[in-house]
Amino acid sequence: MIEFKACIIGSYPKSLALGKTISRYRSGKISQDKLENAILKEEEKFFNIVKDVNPECTTDGLFRWDDIVDLTFSYINGQEKGELMRFFDNNFYYRKAVIKSKLTPKDEYKNILEVDREMMKKFGLKTGLSAVILGPLTYVELSQDEYYHNVEELLFTYSSVVNEVIKGIESKVDMIEIHEPSLFSKGIKKEILDKLSSAYESMLKGIRKPTLVISYFEVLNKRLPYLFSLPVENYGVDVIENKKKLANIYKYFKDKNVFLGVLNTRNTKLERISTIRRMIEKAKEKGAKEIMIGNASLMDFIPEKIAKKKLMLLKKVIQ
Repeated sequence: MIEFKACIIGSYPKSLALGKTISRYRSGKISQDKLENAILKEEEKFFNIVKDVNPECTTDGLFRWDDIVDLTFSYINGQEKGELMRFFDNNFYYRKAVIKSKLTPKDEYKNILEVDREMMKKFGLKTGLSAVILGPLTYVELSQDEYYHNVEELLFTYSSVVNEVIKGIESKVDMIEIHEPSLFSKGIKKEILDKLSSAYESMLKGIRKPTLVISYFEVLNKRLPYLFSLPVENYGVDVIENKKKLANIYKYFKDKNVFLGVLNTRNTKLERISTIRRMIEKAKEKGAKEIMIGNASLMDFIPEKIAKKKLMLLKKVIQ
């Protein structure tokens, strides 16, 4: 049997009850304490699923944020929430981060991760906790810059600020999970792509915890060298949505630690365990050094009950 690890990445769907509670809080009908209690109950439910699946690592489900861009408001000052935009090719929307002043670190995320860690201890979870960070390229692409007025400056400023953020939180977590879906977006200028590895060096300078870069959705073959040249320890690819491109993807696996996104989080069809195992075997055959498997992307696009069923597939594959 080929050795591999399972990992739950990104967000888990919010229940209808939590959605209603968030709406009531925003309309001023309930207090922040009541909202916090509702979030903690949701996390407790999620961590019970995590305990059942028993992966190597997990996030906290990201229940506190509307989307992956909203998460940045917990660790960065200098931005405001802008208009709703479609999140890639999905029936899901995010609010643009509008950069109004100099970006600086914020401690809110660190405090939340401390709460997560204590809750995991309380439930006896041995699973590692991952901190989710939005990648610098995706931040640039999904934000609206009204302060720096220079893409390269914003790219490196964000990376530098995030370096301070990660140094503040890395003692609370076991892995730094960097989401970089824009790496495969069309229309990004080559001069920015060429600077990305240097931006990552700036972002991760002096960081000791393992790092995982997560890309998802459709792969562009010509961008794969950019992904696999980033200075991280683990490289994540959505293999389940790119079955026809696997031959090209596998070329980059030799001597690399890889994360295989084997659970499609944009449709309700359950994957075959035999398909997942074949992907693991093929990755090893192509020279992957260490292999992790998990959900291919954020799970906000599918119903909660389907997300749970998909995570239970990980349990079956591990067994």
